[in-house]
Amino acid sequence: MRALYVLVAALVVASLASARVWTTVYRCDETTPLAAVDPNHPTIYRDIMVGTRLVLVVGSDGPGIYGDHQLWSGGLVISRDDWQRGTLSGRGYNQQRRNYDGSALFAAATQGRASVQYREYFQPDTGYGFDLRPNQYSSAGDWFVFDYHAERPGSCDVALYDFHASLDMPLETLSFTHVPSRDFNGDTIVTFWDLALLASRCGTVVGSDPNDPAAPLDLDCNGRIDLGDIAAFSEYWLERTDCGKPMTDPTKSSPSL
Repeated sequence: MRALYVLVAALVVASLASARVWTTVYRCDETTPLAAVDPNHPTIYRDIMVGTRLVLVVGSDGPGIYGDHQLWSGGLVISRDDWQRGTLSGRGYNQQRRNYDGSALFAAATQGRASVQYREYFQPDTGYGFDLRPNQYSSAGDWFVFDYHAERPGSCDVALYDFHASLDMPLETLSFTHVPSRDFNGDTIVTFWDLALLASRCGTVVGSDPNDPAAPLDLDCNGRIDLGDIAAFSEYWLERTDCGKPMTDPTKSSPSL
């Protein structure tokens, strides 16, 4: 019987030590996963428009405590080279604790609080992000949630580190590419209104001045608004950059109020 207890304890310790931590990327609705370019490269995602908000959820298939009772700790980091193109934001900042309480989900903060703190990094990478640490009662599930915003065209990588495993090699790197927005009127969704604006300028020659009103419509950057831009526009038809929150007070829908 004693041998059985030892075997069970060893299996428990092994399972705790091998718990996997990963990040899932969702659209702004926090339900729809962002598609990858290739299933064989699941952390290289399809292009998103500038202005798009994504939701990043860090989860685990085990508790955040190792067999030696050492808490898991890691970081979600954007390098200095990329932070002008994409931003990472925590939720529910607690000024007193200097902690983003709203970014710690139930599985990471069961019977207590988890640590989510902003940090400027010089190691493992020069950049900024958040130190993450579940509490001792954490369990398998979604641990932390963050908002990601595509600010400017170009590429942006977000790296997830396990500080116990390595300061040099991330567990995974989420790779995003931002393309010019098709949401020309800024209402957070690509619709007929945006198509009408693009069609009204079809045939227009775009000047070199970035302030030219037609410049945002030249999606293929060939100096002219043409069928190539309409084709590029159609790839994002009905796509949202952000999701409006449902109205909780029905009286607010009345135009007289």
